Amino acid sequence: MIYDKRPEMILFDIGGTVFNDGPCIAYQGLEHLRRAALNPEVTTAAALTAAWDEYENDVTGRVSESGITLEVPLSAAIKFVTMRAGLRFGISTAEQEELFDRFNSTREPVSGIEELLAALASSGIRTAVISNNAMSGEGLALAVRRRLPESKFEFFLTSADLLYCKPAAQIFEAAAAYAHVAPESCWYCGDSLVADVHGAKKCGMAPVLLDEKAKKPFEIRSDASCGEYLTVNDWRVLKEHLIKL
Repeated sequence: MIYDKRPEMILFDIGGTVFNDGPCIAYQGLEHLRRAALNPEVTTAAALTAAWDEYENDVTGRVSESGITLEVPLSAAIKFVTMRAGLRFGISTAEQEELFDRFNSTREPVSGIEELLAALASSGIRTAVISNNAMSGEGLALAVRRRLPESKFEFFLTSADLLYCKPAAQIFEAAAAYAHVAPESCWYCGDSLVADVHGAKKCGMAPVLLDEKAKKPFEIRSDASCGEYLTVNDWRVLKEHLIKL
C-alpha cells in the first residue's frame, strides 16, 4: 500500500486543512487597505466595499471552455477597487493582498497541524502548498508565515497564479514539476473529497483527507470516482503514522 511508504514530499491545501477561517468581511480588509494607502483621504471604506461588490457580482464564477473553474485573482480585485478610487500605495501587490487577508477574517491553525509540520521538518520530508485561493502564491506565503512562522513550506502555488482551480490536474502537475519530484512520490493533504482527493488522484499523488468527524482516526476509504485514499480525523494521527515509516 502506498501509505506504507515514506513520501518524498507532502503538499497541503490551506483553508480547512492548515487554517480554519471565519467569514470574509470585505469592508474590514478594504478599510485597512485604505488606511495603508499614501492618500487614504480620497475615498471611504463604504465606497470601496460598493466597488468590491460590483466586481464580485460581475466576474466571479468563470469557467473555461473545457469546464474548469477559473480563479479571479485577489490582486485584480484590489486593483479594480483601489485604482478606481484613486488610491496609491507604497507597498507591493503581495503586501496589499496579505493586508486585506489579515483583516477581513479570523484565521486559526487547524488542530494538530503545527505538530505535523514540525515532525515533517525534523524528518526531512519536504512540504509545499497547493491552494484554491484568490491570493497569489507570494501573498499567501506572507499570510501563512505571519501566522505559522516555524513552517517550512518551500513554495505556495495558488489557483490565482495559474487561474486553474482544483480539482484540475494541471495545478498539481505544475507543483510536482516545480518541486522536481514525481507525483507518485507525493502525498496531498486536504479537506475536500472533490477538490483535494479527486484532484490529487488525477495527477498520481496519494491523497490524505482530513475528516474531523470521522469515527475511525485512520481509515482507508474507497470512492467510485477515484479509488482508495487515506482519511484521518486529526493531523496528529498522520504524524504518528509517518513517524513509524
